[in-house]
Amino acid sequence: MARTKKKENPVKKNSGRVGWPRPFASLDENRRKMILKFCGLMTGAFAVFTLISIVSYLFTWKEDQSVLSAPIAVSDVHNGAGQLGCRWGYFLVSRCFGLGSFAFFLLLAAISLRLLFGKRKTSLLKSFVVTVSGAVIFSVLFAFAGSLAGVTNAFGGGLGGDCGAAISAWSCNLVGKAVTLILILIFIVGWLMFTSRRFSGWLVALFDRKHEASRKKDGASPEPESEAESSPGDPETDVVPASDMDEDELPHGGGEDFSPEAGGDDFSGREDESEVYPEDETGAEPEDESEVEPEDETAMEHEDGTGEEPEDEVADGRYNVQDEEAGDGGEQDGNDGLEVIKTELSTDVRADLPRINVRDELENFRFPGLDLLDDYPDGRHEVSQEELEMNNNKIRATLLSYKIQIEKVFACVGPTVTLYKIIPAKGVKISAIKNLDEDIALALGVKDVRIVTLEDAVGIEVANKRPSIVPLKFMLNDDSFRNNRYELPVAIGVTITNKVKVFDLADAPHLLVAGATKQGKSVCLNVIITSLLYSKHPSELKFVFIDPKRVEFTLYSSLIHHYLAVLPDAVSEKDEMDNAIVKKPKQAEMILKSLCIEMDERYDLLSNAEVRNVKDYNNKYMDRHLLPTDGHKYMPYIVVVIDEYADLIMASDTGGESKSISKNIMDCIIRLAQKGRAAGIHLILATQRPSTNVVTGLIKGNFPTRIAFRVSQRMDSMVILDSTGAEKLIGRGDMLYFSGIEMERVQCAFVDKEIKPITRFIGSQTGYRQAYSVPYYLPEPPSSDGDSQGVEMIDMQNVDALFEEASKIVVLNQIGSTSTLQRKLGIGYARAGRIMDQLEAAGIVGPQEGSKPRLVLVPDYETLQPILKAYLKPDNQ
Repeated sequence: MARTKKKENPVKKNSGRVGWPRPFASLDENRRKMILKFCGLMTGAFAVFTLISIVSYLFTWKEDQSVLSAPIAVSDVHNGAGQLGCRWGYFLVSRCFGLGSFAFFLLLAAISLRLLFGKRKTSLLKSFVVTVSGAVIFSVLFAFAGSLAGVTNAFGGGLGGDCGAAISAWSCNLVGKAVTLILILIFIVGWLMFTSRRFSGWLVALFDRKHEASRKKDGASPEPESEAESSPGDPETDVVPASDMDEDELPHGGGEDFSPEAGGDDFSGREDESEVYPEDETGAEPEDESEVEPEDETAMEHEDGTGEEPEDEVADGRYNVQDEEAGDGGEQDGNDGLEVIKTELSTDVRADLPRINVRDELENFRFPGLDLLDDYPDGRHEVSQEELEMNNNKIRATLLSYKIQIEKVFACVGPTVTLYKIIPAKGVKISAIKNLDEDIALALGVKDVRIVTLEDAVGIEVANKRPSIVPLKFMLNDDSFRNNRYELPVAIGVTITNKVKVFDLADAPHLLVAGATKQGKSVCLNVIITSLLYSKHPSELKFVFIDPKRVEFTLYSSLIHHYLAVLPDAVSEKDEMDNAIVKKPKQAEMILKSLCIEMDERYDLLSNAEVRNVKDYNNKYMDRHLLPTDGHKYMPYIVVVIDEYADLIMASDTGGESKSISKNIMDCIIRLAQKGRAAGIHLILATQRPSTNVVTGLIKGNFPTRIAFRVSQRMDSMVILDSTGAEKLIGRGDMLYFSGIEMERVQCAFVDKEIKPITRFIGSQTGYRQAYSVPYYLPEPPSSDGDSQGVEMIDMQNVDALFEEASKIVVLNQIGSTSTLQRKLGIGYARAGRIMDQLEAAGIVGPQEGSKPRLVLVPDYETLQPILKAYLKPDNQ
């Protein structure tokens, strides 16, 4: 309903600003600001003077007693603010409020800040009331405490001054010391409730919790408040809804209209702020206050800067419920035995639930420290200045012999290679310098040099005589790795300019590592894996290791309860540990098929969640926009590391089965490489045989990020990088990093013996709490013969020993989940799956429906009893 417009204040029409005095309002804006700033400075100076006077008086009041009794004269005083400060401090501390006098300094400081900076957090009137009342209350408190402790002459008037001492003595004489103390505490609590909304809310919530706890303890149910408990003057309870009033009691039936259109009060709790003229920054009130309605005073107080909005009683539901209680109270009293329960229809906007933190599953997990990594101090070698000068002279002499003029030469020293940046003179062709690579190498006395074109120069890469080792510890401690925001950060090595090279495997999205044997491929894979172990939590990342050589990834088997993803086909815990690292082509085929099923299931979840990739899906899940009851779950990244890819797809057995396995492995890898990025599945392939029948066109097309170590032939470099250059590397971790756009020479970091203590440190920690110490299980792949074991083939004459206990868990919890049986019974996935198939055959649970839990067909324990008697032997019951 529209509100009646307030009368216009004539001052507001004639003055430039609301609330200014007429002479002051006639000044321009700059003059007014100057006056306000000057007043603020003067008030601030007076506040500092007051503070110095009070503090100095607390320490020098005894020495200055003689000065107080004498007239003002030129004499020495001990107070830091002089004679005037001594008398001002004596007046505030001794004659007035004692230690509570500090409140006046706070009041003056607030006024000064408001005049200087225009801050309007609290109105001047409220600040004055809070300050004076606080000074009086704490003055009485200090005086009462001083009288109990026998300190009555401190500071010349006691701890609370003459004011506090007089009030405390009067109250003790009237009601006694005990009641006086209670009254003081009550006044302090009331003062805190008036000044602090946080304290008021905490106090109300504390009493509400105690009230509810006492009701639950007594067994009483909460009842609506009776009409007698409401205060007569409370507008929330005195207003009766129109639906509960007789026609002659309605406002339009009487002689007076209380509607807002008629000028009556609007009980909605809101003010028409567009019709209320705000106060000025100085806090001055309008001149004609008689023309402002009471509601305007409330609105003007809020616009004055208190920051407190009027409570919307209708919005939070309290007004409606109490109105209904007031209107229906007589009806409840007239019907004996009838209890009316009313539902509160609240429209409060509740705060969102906290974001899900998947790391809480392993709340005590600790990342390995950098102290587990070696510094390799003996592997660091510096390039001498003499070597740099000698190479510079040789390069200049070689180019001058071919009449190539050079303006400048810069040397960028790297750990294994030094880059000489040559700026040729005008008119010199770059191709003329590139054709001299063999002559420059011969002049420098090295086997090969690599000439590259830079943005502003021509670069000649020359190997150092003594290459240095790049410790992984240095890489992981660099700010480029510690402060990155990548999903899967990898610190791969150091560039020629000694910059740490960090890339995101999630954006790669797949990586091909190739090169001749003993050139650094295995070390590079360990660097990638270790970087991910230092950056990602076990709940965020899972590994699948495929190692045909059977010796490269053995140390990572101890991460089975934290970082490894395995198949659910193990018959025992030992068997599961032995097969944690895939070593045979047949096992590789099965786990790659399982990953394809996992990828398809993830795409179904992405489609249902209406997102495009796993990152957006996980963010939506952690924001509680996806419900686990709908089959949604957090999806960790899965990194598949395959060493010696050529050995995996080229088995020695030339039989038909071997060819079928090789073809299936290649098909699964191509399928995962084509579609796995959005599902959070990333591949890392390593091979020492970069031939065209191994690194095929499909592999190169789906692996845009490649790392090439030294190769023996130019053709191998062309296969890996589509360009030459890898044949001129010096080995020992020297590599070319190609991200699909540009090529960069990087010295790979080194890690070797540190892998064992790192994996031992992680593996020794509790994996997913004691009740969830199982690996991350991939979906069960289809059998090779294409036949799946049906429920009818299960032998129900010899059920599992845990069949009865498992059936009780499923029925009592009404959750038909294999993982639940794992956690509750402490068994492996394979055994839990067999028990779940037996429960399905017994009619306790329904068939599997994708990734959702099975439907529990038995409603309660009584219905389960005859089923257990039918399938359990007498000695097992």
